[in-house]
Amino acid sequence: MVCNRLEDDGISPELCSPVLTASAVVKKLSGESHTVLVRASDQLLYVVKMMDCFRGPNVLANKALGNLLAKYLGLSVPDLRPIEFSDASIERYFLLHGNGSESSLDRPGPGLYLGTRAVVQDDPEAVYKELPENWLGKIDNRNEFAGMLLLDLWTNQVGQRKAIFVLSSDAATVTAVFTGNSQMFGGFLGREEQRRGASLFHDRRVYAGLDVNRAFSLWLQKAVAMDEEMLLRLARAVPRQWHGSGYLQAVASQLQTRKWAVAQLLDEEMTLIAKGTNESVSLIGMPRKRSSKHYINQHI
Repeated sequence: MVCNRLEDDGISPELCSPVLTASAVVKKLSGESHTVLVRASDQLLYVVKMMDCFRGPNVLANKALGNLLAKYLGLSVPDLRPIEFSDASIERYFLLHGNGSESSLDRPGPGLYLGTRAVVQDDPEAVYKELPENWLGKIDNRNEFAGMLLLDLWTNQVGQRKAIFVLSSDAATVTAVFTGNSQMFGGFLGREEQRRGASLFHDRRVYAGLDVNRAFSLWLQKAVAMDEEMLLRLARAVPRQWHGSGYLQAVASQLQTRKWAVAQLLDEEMTLIAKGTNESVSLIGMPRKRSSKHYINQHI
């Protein structure tokens, strides 16, 4: 359960400058279970998944730390903020969702929740979760899918990579914004191991023709520069009440160990992607032959 107090040294300025409060629970979001749109004390709109904290002890920490690592690598992710919910805000949530489905043991209560800033403030639901086939060429930051794949391999992401797409003002391009980091670091409980292909974006054509060598070189420069002490400092930016005992040390050690295996893991993923896109790909100067069969729409 989220805690209703803050630790002075548990939150970085980036995550809580300042800690926001929920001024108004605006509405329930369509198609999202127990998810609400909230106007916070900074007058901006945030998406809050009220039941995330019951999926596992580290879900909120995984999201927050994964977001920080993505920003460190220069990837497009939404801004996250801790948002304090009062009793009145929780009551408003129950008015929107009904309170008959939750037992007294798993009812969200007042406390500190994780808010994702709506990337389109004037119409927060005006984003795409899927793109028409002929729109893949409109993604103006498609190269970031390679960077995100590297991050997912490094962080032992056991769930599928997710992204939303924001249409430009002239409707000529879309920008991918990466979401869904809650299953990094071994999943909700931190005990799972990544399966081959499990963390790829569902439409593998986004990886076709990407300069993976360049993405790997940029990632390697930054990842090697992060020793375990630096990783621990970054992990301590996450509020203590969002993770279980031993989480920080376990995550820092895992990242320090896995970064030396990322090249091999990436090579395996690129082989899998090549089969699914009928595109030749290469990693660190090692070419992959074009498949003679057509697997464009086949999911392996």
